Amino acid sequence: MTQTSHRPGPDQAAEQGDGTVLLTSAEREVLAPAFDALRSRADHIAEAVAAQLLDGGDLGYGLDEPGRAAELRASIRDHVRAGIERLADQRPAQRRAIDLWRETGRRRAQQGVPMEIVLTTYMIGSRLMWEALLEAGHRLDVPDRALMRAGRLLWSTLDVQGTVLRDSYRREELARDQRDPARVAEVLEGLSQGRGAEADFAARARSVLGLDHDSALLVLVWLPPADGPSTPDLVRERLQDAGYLSHWRRQGAHVLGLVPSPDDGTRVRKVLERTVRGRVGSATCRDGLSGVLAAQDSALAAAVSLPRGSDAVVDISERLPEALLAASPSLTTQLVEATLGPLLSVGGVTREVLLETLVAVLRHGGSATYAAEDLVCHRNTVIYRVKRVEELTGLSLDDPRDRLLLTLAATAVDSGLAGLGSGADGEVRS
Repeated sequence: MTQTSHRPGPDQAAEQGDGTVLLTSAEREVLAPAFDALRSRADHIAEAVAAQLLDGGDLGYGLDEPGRAAELRASIRDHVRAGIERLADQRPAQRRAIDLWRETGRRRAQQGVPMEIVLTTYMIGSRLMWEALLEAGHRLDVPDRALMRAGRLLWSTLDVQGTVLRDSYRREELARDQRDPARVAEVLEGLSQGRGAEADFAARARSVLGLDHDSALLVLVWLPPADGPSTPDLVRERLQDAGYLSHWRRQGAHVLGLVPSPDDGTRVRKVLERTVRGRVGSATCRDGLSGVLAAQDSALAAAVSLPRGSDAVVDISERLPEALLAASPSLTTQLVEATLGPLLSVGGVTREVLLETLVAVLRHGGSATYAAEDLVCHRNTVIYRVKRVEELTGLSLDDPRDRLLLTLAATAVDSGLAGLGSGADGEVRS
């Protein structure tokens, strides 16, 4: 059986979204003895990696710092063990390995270790793991094809490691270098005023905020409660823990946030849901830095559309009707008065029952049957109540325009937007 230690070539293997190879269950079964042997040699491999680094002198790890050599050895052991478990396709280990790489990138940036040295360390570790896997596989008569597939997984994982580490390292460098809040605040103020369309200002903003030309941006507007904390320090820290760099600035009654986000912002919003009190709106910036002003207006409209006193985080795409209503309080009030005024003047319980029925029927596209299931009442009861609503309002649910007016008015009432006055209007423009 011919031994080889070169990097495996490509085949038709399935891949995950991050580019790493997926082993089939049959391949994992064939490779299981080799993986077990690799686990038993994890500490030996880690010591070999450490020896190559330490024997070469201080390459930039700051080994003269107290405890740094011991910390480096412990980190290498953790990486080798996590790498083997990921290689063995232990699903719970996938997330732990990525978190470990991200934390290492952040820590090495804090320590001032050159990123190239860290990437070299990862390369050495992967090479020694590959050689140990080959030795174990040949000794245990594991087929060459299975070993090559495992090798391809190993080397594709190295690519993912490098990507995660570079991103984390760069984010920490930016967070360290940009701790001059005055510069960040100045840039955010300019972007919020539409200066992102100015070429010189946009170039400066990208430098200060650490953005690429094609960075996808999520703009956030936070309306903190009057009696709650409104500083974004905790939000910034929690987002950084989740792998996101963020920039924040207080602007009157709200706080503006800018997050370079390669995804749709769902994870960012989930972090905020667990972290802040108050109303938060988000909007994706689709036109680079020149689109920050428009995205800010959309995010603010989404936040204002939420009921006062609530704690919620929403994207503008989830609140378009409510945002349109909130953006024009006087017209919304006129709409509600002209459409539902007679119904709202009805006595307490009857008014609430009729409004609840109207909302349920509109939600189900006019179906009395489905609305009755929601309301836990007979279908005929729903039909009677709808007729009563139509008599009071002079509108018909069978007429498309009337149904649109009733839907908008009911949405305004249900969202607490019907009574917005100058205060809400001022909130939008603060």
